[in-house]
Amino acid sequence: MLPTSSPLPAQPALIDRLQAGYRSLLLRLLLAALSGLMLCVPWLNNQLFWSGWLGWVPLLYALRGAGPGMGLLLGWVAGTLCFAGGSYWLAQFMINLKQVNPGLSLVLAALFWSYLGLTLGLTSMLYRWLVRRLGGWELLAFPLSLVVVMAFYPMLFKTHFADGQVQFLPALQAVEWTGAAGLDAVMALFAVLLYRMLTRDGPRSAMANRIAWIALLLWLGYGVISLQDWDRRMHDWETLRIGLVQPNDPITLDIPPPAPGFTREFPQEMEATRRLIEAGAQWVAWPEARYKGYFDTYSVRQAYAREVSRRGVPLIFHDVERQWQGSERISYNTVALLDAEGELAARYRKMLRMPFGEYLPPPWSWSWLRPINDRVFGEFLRPLGAGEAHVEFPAAGMRVMPMVCYEAAFADFVAAAVGADGAGKMLLFLSQDNWFGESTQPRHHANMSILRAVENRLPMAHLINNGPSVVAAPHGRVLGEGQAFNADELLVRVPFDAASGGSFFSRHPRLFIHGATCLLGLLILGALWRSRSQTASPAL
Repeated sequence: MLPTSSPLPAQPALIDRLQAGYRSLLLRLLLAALSGLMLCVPWLNNQLFWSGWLGWVPLLYALRGAGPGMGLLLGWVAGTLCFAGGSYWLAQFMINLKQVNPGLSLVLAALFWSYLGLTLGLTSMLYRWLVRRLGGWELLAFPLSLVVVMAFYPMLFKTHFADGQVQFLPALQAVEWTGAAGLDAVMALFAVLLYRMLTRDGPRSAMANRIAWIALLLWLGYGVISLQDWDRRMHDWETLRIGLVQPNDPITLDIPPPAPGFTREFPQEMEATRRLIEAGAQWVAWPEARYKGYFDTYSVRQAYAREVSRRGVPLIFHDVERQWQGSERISYNTVALLDAEGELAARYRKMLRMPFGEYLPPPWSWSWLRPINDRVFGEFLRPLGAGEAHVEFPAAGMRVMPMVCYEAAFADFVAAAVGADGAGKMLLFLSQDNWFGESTQPRHHANMSILRAVENRLPMAHLINNGPSVVAAPHGRVLGEGQAFNADELLVRVPFDAASGGSFFSRHPRLFIHGATCLLGLLILGALWRSRSQTASPAL
């Protein structure tokens, strides 16, 4: 007798299960993609800041019931789309800076976005692992995983989801205690609370929900009260008038000639400075922009000294400085202060250099990898030396703390410049953002600087070569703004008190991250202990 075949009805059932699994995966991927797109929206348009508070919810739905491996995939999809949308300008940046062809620049940008996407992939993987092992704890597991992974994951441009919240001033105020990472955590906490309201499955703790809602309300309530208090306080302060020159110089890898009708000894910025001083500016700043030759040419130094001393108003500007160290000539991105007599009173050399733009980080700097780097990115043209210390510029009674471009993205670095002695200080960021084209990058860059102002409770000016330059008060309210992608001159009245400045975050910039890391570590230990107990229990 021939053996009978297996029952056929099992095959349709298997196909149905496969189709259901495929539909489930597709839905999860679509939800993750939606989350990534929603999360990047506030970086592109500050008026849509609310999208950043809701953006995590689709991802949390996608992660429901998923294992750590699926969490890694879904989080990576969300993260890659989020960073691709928020930094779409990266491909143009590589074309402008490294002369990479458009096809290769897009491939390199996609690789970089994929790399950044792992921040949310690792966050989601860790979150799902913790929730599965602990049987809950979403309210702590997700926000803590997010801020700790983002704090320790190496990024070229350090960014926060809080960067898109500069229009939501009440939400910003408490970053004076935690830094921008605290606002990232609060936004993630709100999303988890909303997700728990919309879903009914799994264990729920009414007490945990109440505590989380109270924490959220305390954060925003503090913001409302603090915002009103700062408005009232600054009403009684004196105002100082600062002048900002926004020349909108075109980008070039070569040393450009002076603008038509001007000379190295009298650049177009100097003419704008005259107008600003006549309008009442008490000090004037120029951005990181066109090479000026101040440190290289005696006639330029003499002309600047005569012009500044004639006006009697301090001038702050950026230029390339070259120094011989032994047998090697080192270049620096330097910010100079000329006092009211036109003398070089102080100089600050940029400390944080941009990888691949101003130096080659390991391992790309190793001799055997250098030819590969030159083939992919083009020959490395402009290695710069790094400064060694923050420098204070005294100007019109202010203690101006200058920083250059990329440095505005690093909250810890800026807090170190302020330190425990923040009274009377003002933050000044000088940048050249024409490398990114007419994109949203300059505004995102300025948003970072506004957060640095609130974190350290100091007035701040971010002078961007191509605009929009921005001046903000210690509570984040914008006092003046330049035109985007145009030449402009700004005279801004800045409320100032020589006895005010600095914050808890200025003195303890790593405390919140260290606390979050410790809490996350306790959750991980609890998850490991619970897993071990469950494994051992059958033998009891």
